This record gives sequence, C-alpha cells and structure tokens, in this order.
Amino acid sequence: MLPLLMGDPREIGSYRVVGRLGAGGMGVVYAGVDAAGRRVAVKLVHEPLSVDLEFRRRFSREISVLGEVGGACVAKVLGSDAGTERPWLATEYIAGPTLEQHLRAEGPLTGDALYGLAAGVAEALVSMHAAGVVHRDLKPSNVILSPDGPRLIDFGIAKVLDGSTMTHTGTLIGSPGWISPEEYGDGPSGTPADVYGWALLVLFAVTGEPPYGTGRPEVLAYRVREEMPETSAIPEELRESVGRALAKEPAERPAAAEVLAAVTDAWQGREGEERGIDVTSLIQRTWVLSRGETPDWPEAAGPVTVAADRVKTETATALMVEGTARRPGPTWVHAYIATAVAVTLIAVTAIVMFAPVSPFSGRSSQIVVAQTTPTGTPAPAATPVPSVGMSSPAPAVSVKARKVSRVKGKAVSVQGIRMTLPKGWRLLRVHSDYVCVESPNSRGASGPWDFFCRPDAMAIDLRSGANGWPGRSIDSDYGFMIGQGTPCLAGGSVTRDPDGGYNEAGEYGLYAGVLPYNSRLNRSSLARMADGRKAAYREWLVRCDGYGEYVMKIWHLPASKVSFYVLSARPEDAGGYRQIIASADLTGYRYAAPL
Repeated sequence: MLPLLMGDPREIGSYRVVGRLGAGGMGVVYAGVDAAGRRVAVKLVHEPLSVDLEFRRRFSREISVLGEVGGACVAKVLGSDAGTERPWLATEYIAGPTLEQHLRAEGPLTGDALYGLAAGVAEALVSMHAAGVVHRDLKPSNVILSPDGPRLIDFGIAKVLDGSTMTHTGTLIGSPGWISPEEYGDGPSGTPADVYGWALLVLFAVTGEPPYGTGRPEVLAYRVREEMPETSAIPEELRESVGRALAKEPAERPAAAEVLAAVTDAWQGREGEERGIDVTSLIQRTWVLSRGETPDWPEAAGPVTVAADRVKTETATALMVEGTARRPGPTWVHAYIATAVAVTLIAVTAIVMFAPVSPFSGRSSQIVVAQTTPTGTPAPAATPVPSVGMSSPAPAVSVKARKVSRVKGKAVSVQGIRMTLPKGWRLLRVHSDYVCVESPNSRGASGPWDFFCRPDAMAIDLRSGANGWPGRSIDSDYGFMIGQGTPCLAGGSVTRDPDGGYNEAGEYGLYAGVLPYNSRLNRSSLARMADGRKAAYREWLVRCDGYGEYVMKIWHLPASKVSFYVLSARPEDAGGYRQIIASADLTGYRYAAPL
C-alpha cells in the first residue's frame, strides 16, 4: 500500500480511505475500510472524466450490471456512486501479489499454478460474459494470485454488451500491449477481446515477458496488428487453445466457455483426474501459492485525518498538539489541553534558551512542531521512523563522540542500511524492499502513473538489478527514461497538457510528455558513501514538450542491487540528497557486496 498524498480524499462514500493501491486509465484505486472493518478497493474516477455527462450516464448503467456478476474468480462489486462529484466503484479487496509482482519475485508459473491461472481467469470471463459484461483491460496487474486462487479485479472500464462504449469516437480504452487487434480499428469489440487478453496473460505467465515487448504505444499497436507472439514455451496441452485465442480475427477465436472447457480437460488429463470435476474444486485442491506480504491497514475506528493516517509523533505532547489542531470546534477539554501544552512548550523553550549550548545535534528533537509551506498551508509533519525492515536500535553514542559529531538530522535504518536524514525529512515504508524519503518540500503528485513515491521524493529501491530500471540504462544518455509514455515531471508533479485528450494512449494522453532527444546527461561521476563505497551518480536534465524542464538524479550500486533516485529533484533539496548519500552505510545490509 502506498501512503496517501496531500490532495487525496480521506473518505469516499461510506468508506474510510487509508492508502493508495495504484492508478489506472480511469482513476486512482484507494484502500478503503467500511464501518465493519472490511477491506475494500475503491476506484475514484479521474477528474477529466467526471465532467463528461455521457460518461456518467453510461458509467451508471454499466456498474449496475456489474453487481450481477458472480463467479469464484471475480472480485465482487460492493458499492458505487455515479451521481457524486467524482464517480466511484468499490470492490472487495483481494489479498496477495498481482501476477506481475509474483513473476518478478518468483519467476514464471508452471504445473498446477499455471493451469490454475488459466482456468481461473477463464472462469471469471465466463461469469462476466454470462452477465453481459466485457472486462476490456486484462493485464498482469489486474490478476491477483490470492491464497485461494487467481482473482480478476478492476472493472473500472468494463462495458455492457449492447454495442455502446464509454469512449468517444476515435479513442481507445485499455493498456498498450494488452489490447486486442480489433480495438485498434473501427469495428466493435466484445467478448473475443477478453479471450484474446486471456491468451496474452497465459503467455506472460509462462515466459515472464510481455508478449509484444515494450515500447511506445504506437510501436506496440503496430506489433499487435501485424505480428504474432511466439507460443512455443507454452505446454503442449494448452498451446492450441492459446493459439486459437490469439487469432487476429475475433470470429476465429473460441468463446470463453470453450476455453474453460479445454483448459479443464487438459488439466484433468495431465493429473489423471476424474472427468467432470468442477474447476473451482480443482483450483482449491491444487493451489499452493502463499499469501505473501499483506499490508497492515490502519484500524477502521477513529476520525479521518492526515495525522492519524500518515503521521506518528514521538511524544504524547506532540500527539496532543496534532489532535487539538485538527479537531473542529473548541471545547473546554481542547482549551485545557492547549493551555497545558503551551505551558509545557514555554518551559521547554526557556530550558533550551538558557541551558549550555552543546555542539552535538546528531538526534532530532523529541517534540514535533508543525511547519508551514511558503504558501502558508501546513506542511506534512515529519514521521519519526527509527528503523524499517531488518533494523536494530542504534548503538549508544559516547559524550566524546557527541562533541565532535557534525552530522545533523535523524539516524534511520532500512534493512540494515543506515543513513542520517536531514532535519524535517521523513521515511515512509512502501514495501519491504522499497521506501520513500520525503523532504518538507515534497508535495508532488503522480497522476495516473503508479510511482511508488512522489516524483519529488527520494526513492530507495532494494531490488534494482541489471535487468530493471535504472540499472539497465544507468550508463545510457537516455537512462532517465522510466518506461513508455514518460510524463513531464517539471515542478515535481506530472504536468497536464492543455491540448491533450483521452485518446488511444488513454488517461495518459491528458498529460505532457518529455523530449528525450532534447534532454541530456548533465553529470556522470561517483558519490562516496559513509562505509567507503562509491555509488554511480547520474544527473539528467530532462526537457518537456513545451512545458519546462527538470532534473533527475540517480545513485546506483549495481553489485548490491541498491538504487537511490529522485525522478524530479527540487533544487532546494540538493544538500539533503548529498547528506543522505554521504551518510549511507551498507555494512549491515545482508545483500551488500563486499567492500
């Protein structure tokens, strides 16, 4: 789960919002909790679509049909509201990694896991098509490998089978590289498009690679229309079904029910099972994938405030300050607490002013004081995170050491990687192998791009090998490229394009892009760290398509598979970046390369 951004809602309908689960072409998906404590996934439609009355009308009609979709391998629709300021749709939350995440961590699926995936997704499509609904966005991130079997999620762009569509003429819905050939043309698309998507998912599960590779949307569109993916890696029992489902002509593909029957028959024949066994029972009996890491969600009880969701202060005094500052309406209790806190702060201030001054400032103050941005609005409070992952308390520091220390800030640890954060900066845990370091200036937003951290925050990636970004492109003049359709991040947030439209690039078409051939590598050097290691440092000046420019910074340790990077660096944070890198010590990190 990702932390909430400053502009994110804290309540959607009757659900309390506790974090971000991701973003897609139609909206942002939030982690929500209902009054009974049940976890849900709530998709909030992007603002540009919210003002489209035709979209609202069709969205209202189509989500009413989605509530009728059954099936054991489909995430159930729990609620929706098409008439509110920004329409939303809530489904049950399915715990477990996505197909994409599982393959990245564990490798391709084989045996019962592969057959279970193929059968489960086919069963989900049969249920949807029987209710008269097409999913339209089958891709690895929309399949959850739950402890009970595969589950198809995200019906944000599904449509009813009546020939209508939520998009205007000349537009396209879906994710490049996972769209059927007919969706790039002028003809109608229906259930055969989902069957085509099923085949791509099975092929991806076997190889671990996107069937049409990676590239810009127009390149992928050409490959989908003109090329045929290689299917030789698929087990022979499934190869024919996958090949038929990949036919360029929709009429030549089998129906979802035929696919399910073929997969079930091949699976039973492979295992020597009795014919006619229900596929759900087969999945339950053979599915062995573990739950994996499940995010800890905040409790459902309590008011919805930024302080409760994202900030934990170090002392009772600071908690009282946060609580009284955010509760509406003064009472005698508030006045009493505020007076007590004020007296305490005055006393502490007096002690600090008249006490002997010590040159040591290696530990941050135990009282968190609210800060303000240049606009006068409260800035996010610093979250005191002493350790993350496999960390242990910092060793005691002698009085002599305190007198000579010149490092200001707070010592933190990420799985044994120690560093010192500048005063006011905070550490946010996103994943066991991924954390964000935010400065008091970090307030960027990602739009539909599913970045782990804010674009203007420092990300620490402990899975950064040679085959992933940025390792695979660290020495390239265009190493700043983070994937297809790279957005302009000038100012720390994705930049809206006034002339953009919801076209075949989907929601991404509403934002400005970069000009890779007008950008340049500004600096290539080594940055020394506290333990003597030297990180490969790269700094790119990235120019946008008429909307300014920004700087991207990367510190990469290829042998240890660790990267520090800032997608859109703020000039005022340059000193903080240098301090963090200079203070970094990997000697306690179990995967660190020998010095």
